[in-house]
Amino acid sequence: MVDCETVKAQVHGPVMGLLTPFRDDGAIDFTSLARYVEHLVCAPLGVLAFSPMVSSTCVLTADEVLKVSAEVKQIAGDRAIVLATTRGDSPPETYDLVRSLEKHGVDGVFVFPGYFAPKPQIYVDLLTRCCQCTAMPIFGFQVSVEFDRRWGGLAWMNLDDWHRVAQCPQIIGLKDDTGNLEARKAMIDRFGDRFNIVGPGMPERYVQIHHLPGQAELSLIAHLDVAQELHFHARLASGDAEGAQVILRRALDTVQRIRQVAGTAWGIEPFHAIAHLRRLFETPTLRAPLPTLSNDQIKVIGRLLAQYDGEA
Repeated sequence: MVDCETVKAQVHGPVMGLLTPFRDDGAIDFTSLARYVEHLVCAPLGVLAFSPMVSSTCVLTADEVLKVSAEVKQIAGDRAIVLATTRGDSPPETYDLVRSLEKHGVDGVFVFPGYFAPKPQIYVDLLTRCCQCTAMPIFGFQVSVEFDRRWGGLAWMNLDDWHRVAQCPQIIGLKDDTGNLEARKAMIDRFGDRFNIVGPGMPERYVQIHHLPGQAELSLIAHLDVAQELHFHARLASGDAEGAQVILRRALDTVQRIRQVAGTAWGIEPFHAIAHLRRLFETPTLRAPLPTLSNDQIKVIGRLLAQYDGEA
């Protein structure tokens, strides 16, 4: 078990939002999972994180969430921090899962408020009770009360709510799903470096705030090109924002064209197809009711990947 301050010090820059590979029958593909995780830690990416939608935990049972999280930690060992996530609206399930994740050596956990977010005080109580269940570092969620986060969704937890959360030293950060940079800056103005703030995978906005205390970003480029993800963050860390933007524009242009082929805006389907085409996943299958792309769509995505690689 890694202590809270160690985890807090390491959660910065790219946080890899892990995909969950499936077999054609919908079972978790643990063979592909091992190949995929090894690819990421050898990159090297130092923070591997489960996210309710990116990691398909919305279609996993609590037992499967535990098994896949424990397996990732076993593969990664001390080469990477592994952050799990809880998965549903049931507090008893959340408490049991948090206890079990700690027993299996996972380094920290995002406590998901559920798909129908409760009132902030109820969520603050949930986070506080989780601190009584485990010694693991805990991350909260800042979700949006608006559907479209691209324009900076309105946060459902205000600064006074987070002040109450800040009284628990074990809660070291939050995953901000709003995309609202002004709200993130307000958090920093109020709390300084008290919380690590993991952004929602919007690197074009991360360029603007990466230098502020405690900032990290759910990886987007790495699903396409893990080396370029690391180069992007290295350029930002060196103060070369222009060089970072060159990497970002090229990658995001390809990701956008792939999404157009897949017919998705924020969906994970294209990234499963990319992992399959990169020979990390045996199949591009997603467990129902999540949609799997057609063979024709995957062929077009393969051509876009080849074009991207050829321009490197």
